[in-house]
Amino acid sequence: MSSAADTSGVRSATSSVLWIALIQSAVVFVVAALWQQRWGTIVDTSWLITEAERVLNGERLYVDVIDNNPPFSIWLFLPAIMLSRWAGIAPEIGMYLYTCLAVIVGLGLSAMIVRRAGFAENHALLRLLPLFVALFMIFPGNAFTERDHVGTVLFLPLLTLMALRADTARRTAPGIALIVGAGLCGSVLVLVKAYYVVAYIVPALYVAWRRRNLWLLLAPENCIIGTIGVVYVALVFLLTPEFMRDLLPQVVDVYMNTGDPFRVAVSYGPIYLLIVLLFRMIAPKAAVTPLCAVTLLASLAAVAPLIYQGKGWPYHAFAAISLAFVAVLCRIAASSAWRYSRETLGRATLCVVVVAFAWLPFLPTQKPAAAFVAAVKAASKEEPTLGVIGSDIAAAHPLSRMVGARFLSANNGDWFGALAFVLAKEASAKGDVADATRLQKQSDAYLDAKYAEFASHNYDLIVVQQDEPLWTDHVLGQPRFAALLADYHPIAKDERFTVYGRSAPAEQSSNVQ
Repeated sequence: MSSAADTSGVRSATSSVLWIALIQSAVVFVVAALWQQRWGTIVDTSWLITEAERVLNGERLYVDVIDNNPPFSIWLFLPAIMLSRWAGIAPEIGMYLYTCLAVIVGLGLSAMIVRRAGFAENHALLRLLPLFVALFMIFPGNAFTERDHVGTVLFLPLLTLMALRADTARRTAPGIALIVGAGLCGSVLVLVKAYYVVAYIVPALYVAWRRRNLWLLLAPENCIIGTIGVVYVALVFLLTPEFMRDLLPQVVDVYMNTGDPFRVAVSYGPIYLLIVLLFRMIAPKAAVTPLCAVTLLASLAAVAPLIYQGKGWPYHAFAAISLAFVAVLCRIAASSAWRYSRETLGRATLCVVVVAFAWLPFLPTQKPAAAFVAAVKAASKEEPTLGVIGSDIAAAHPLSRMVGARFLSANNGDWFGALAFVLAKEASAKGDVADATRLQKQSDAYLDAKYAEFASHNYDLIVVQQDEPLWTDHVLGQPRFAALLADYHPIAKDERFTVYGRSAPAEQSSNVQ
């Protein structure tokens, strides 16, 4: 009788904690919606929306619309654009809701696996649910809706399942539904960027080592991910042969040769080391549970892609940093020492300091100022066409969508021409004449195609990137582009970009050669 009453009391207490955690999490979602207005629709997401709309309208990916990423980047978000059209809502809203759904699925499925596993820290993890939600809804900032953001939160169920398999104290069968769900979700991060396969392999090896069983490397969820990877590669060759044949060699030859891994390591090293130190100090007497181990190992492995890519953009660091904070939260949940005391206050203060420091890269915004957007709108007609001179994708995105312009160029910016030009200059300075000539020819061919595009579309608006004088001066220093821009006048300007509106009638401007 007493045992039944105790069980009922435990269930009642758990139910109460669950409802409180869910209400607090709902509040976090509301706060996140307001907080995200600081960034609006971020640059990459705005371009992906435009790209997806054009593909859905019949244009060919890697022919009419060029992206330097494999096709899964756009395939991942196509459902959001299609559902937005069906629901009659703005695709920007659809993408936001789609990302919220990814957060709910990632954390929800992880919670189901945690419950099935019966970890000792389950009750504490439930109390920390709002912090997990905040980590993936508020913390991302300028990385919110990035492929790395969506892929990372969907990676959590797989890591949780790995923790279940690594737990030697319990031998709980996860069930086929959870296995399939974790495998499907876990594959997203690897499909987004193949680099992240290391964040999958390292914790998988840990599971096999901990259980002293290499056959666990062939666990069903791992087989699912492997099968999906093979099918995906086959689909890339079958559906988008242009990527493998035309674009990938350009990406390898130009884009991947412009990174600076050392600078990235120096920039993010202190931040990451602080989080690892926090992991150690936050609960020094607590055991490193399987949940802590797999998430920390995945985070450590995700540092390799961050440094290897050498670009240093915040969203490249999101997987490593967010998974490290997941490990910290799991460490807190595994500790019984968090009580109200002076020591606890010190640890909480340390948490706040580290989170604030790690948050800094994600705070800057590229959202165009309201006055800048208003000036462009006031000086342009309805649904103007917009072209761009500048390598930064932010020159035209999200500006083009904010002013209601049609973006007709195949390229989101001049990244290929500009990078090839810069690499040619560097090769020439080193005395590598052959490489300099080859890269300069690529840049020149890009500009020939760009001029043909400008002459064909006769853009109503042209955005010129001002903080990149090497490329801008090179382009506008050519008489053909200077003559073309002579038919335009500045209508809006901010710290980085100047927008030009056409001064002459379209018929007159189209005769300029």
